[in-house]
Parts: sequence; C-alpha cells; structure tokens
Amino acid sequence: MKYLILGCGPAGIAAAKAIRGKDKKGEIVVVTEEQGPPYLRPLLTELIMGRADLAGIVDPQAKDLADRGILVRHGKRVEKIDTAGNRVILTDGAGEAYDILLVSTGGKPEFPPLFGKEHPAIFPFDSLEDTLRIADRVPRSGTVAVYGPGFLAIVTCSALRKRGNDVVWFQPDLPRSGYPISGELEANILDSVRNTGVRILGGQDIATIREAGGGFEIESTGKGERVRCLAIVVVTERIPAIGFLSGSGVKTGTGIVVDDYFRTSVPNIYAAGDCAELFDGETQTTRINFGWRSAIKQGRLAGENMAGAGKRYVREESDYFWALFGPALLDRIR
Repeated sequence: MKYLILGCGPAGIAAAKAIRGKDKKGEIVVVTEEQGPPYLRPLLTELIMGRADLAGIVDPQAKDLADRGILVRHGKRVEKIDTAGNRVILTDGAGEAYDILLVSTGGKPEFPPLFGKEHPAIFPFDSLEDTLRIADRVPRSGTVAVYGPGFLAIVTCSALRKRGNDVVWFQPDLPRSGYPISGELEANILDSVRNTGVRILGGQDIATIREAGGGFEIESTGKGERVRCLAIVVVTERIPAIGFLSGSGVKTGTGIVVDDYFRTSVPNIYAAGDCAELFDGETQTTRINFGWRSAIKQGRLAGENMAGAGKRYVREESDYFWALFGPALLDRIR
C-alpha cells in the first residue's frame, strides 16, 4: 500500500505519523513545495521581531520522519491529479502514484491587484521566505503600513510595533473565510492593538499608492486620508490552495468538501487541515479549518482513517476559536 500526502504542514505530518502507527510496512511519501524543513508558521512573527532564529522555529513534529520510514520530497509543486490513474502530476513533469491520497496543502494568500507588480518595498507575508525578506529589508524604525483583515494582520501589526516601527493598519472588510472576530472580543483585541501604538484605519481600503520620498504615500478609501510610510506589508487572508484539483472530480466549495471521516467525494482521496471544508450534517453548514492545533487533530484522524480506522471527527468549538482568539491572542499582542 502506498500513501501519498500533499503538504508537509501540521496536518500532513500528523497524518503521516498516524498512518505509520497503524501500518508498519506501507510506503508513505510526503510531497511539499517548500525547499527547507517544516517550520512552525505561528512563530514566523518571532523571526520578524528578532526573538527567534531559523533553528528555533523548526517543527519538532517532523524531526523523526526519516526514522519512521516516511519519505519527504521537497521543492515539488502539484500540477493536477489524475484520479482515474491514481497519479499526481507535478509541475516538473514527473508523476507520483498512490493507492490512498491525502490533500493537506493548506492555504495561500491572494495578492490584491491593487499592489501591482513586484516592488522592493511591498512585502507579502505568508511563507518563511517572505518573513526573512521582511526581517532583512524593512527598516526597524519609521512607519510601516499593514494591509489585511483579521487574525494574521493583528499579529503582524504587533510584531512590527514590537521591533520598533510605527504601524498604520489598513483594516478592510472581514475575511471571506476563516473566523472573523466580532463583538466584545473584537473590541478588547482592537483596544489592545491600539494600546501598543498601532493606528487602525478600520473598514478602510487603499484607494491609491504613490511612491514618495523614498517610500509611499497611501490614500484611503474612507476619508481620503493620506499616510506616508517606508514599506507596506500585505497580510491578506489565506484561501484553500486547491486549484490543482480542477477536473479531478473531487468536490470543492471554498475548500475541499469532506465528511466526518475526512473522505472526499473520490473514495481513496482524503483532505485535512486548512484546505478542508467540513460539512456538518446536523446544522447543514460547512466550515473551513483555521489554526495549527485543529490541523494536527484533523491530520492525525485522517491518517488513521486512511489506514482503516474508521474514526469519526468530533467537532469542538475550542479547536477553531478560543485557541487563537481568546486569551492566547491577547497575550501575543501585549
């Protein structure tokens, strides 16, 4: 039996280990487009602040994969899936066969057309590579603009402020997926962000960006305010990375639609983590995963089921919400 896992984030690693725990002889291959070892994405802001180095953010989950007979193929991007032939086609023309497949490719940000072509002072923030560029090239003093909604923008603003920058946060509409923060909790979090010295332009998008004086002049859509800054960090929401599934027959919505066992509409294909969209039969609603802890939980259970466990996923609100948006988030800001 050959198990193929797409993605080497928390869900993919947890799945690989869970499979090995139940199937001691099966072949397990993990394919990832990342070049380096798996890392802890929640700690990327620690690199920006200079509080951690590369060794400090390596994911300890992944350290013993080779010892468990789990092969990781780095620097491989998926082009499409041939479900009829049980084969994944990679962008370099190579193929990878499977008996059972797990898609755990997580999410990718959409870079708004507003920011145009690549500019040395406009920084997307998503990957380790992005983080190292920000840490190296964004000045440690002066004003930096942050653009984006929700959780990721909040922790980015906090990290830049703690490293010594003045920060103006352009906070457009709520995220389309994931979990918007609202009510009393939203008020408390925004107060905490303001108390660190971040200026929040809530509900305002960016109308125009002009180069000015070695930096930028940004005009908002709200009151037409103009903000001068040295750099712009773009932290848009992460949308499930599933474009390669087009034409595969795997049912998708915003993410990959799965049942309580993480099975997709194709019998030998599973999905877990931030690319999975769980359907709740009781409420007739779907939900996209968001967060490290629940991705591990989903990946572990998906891996066990790929190896024949038949375990049903039990949803807990704390998996999705409080681990990120409760006291833990407030502690990260202050």
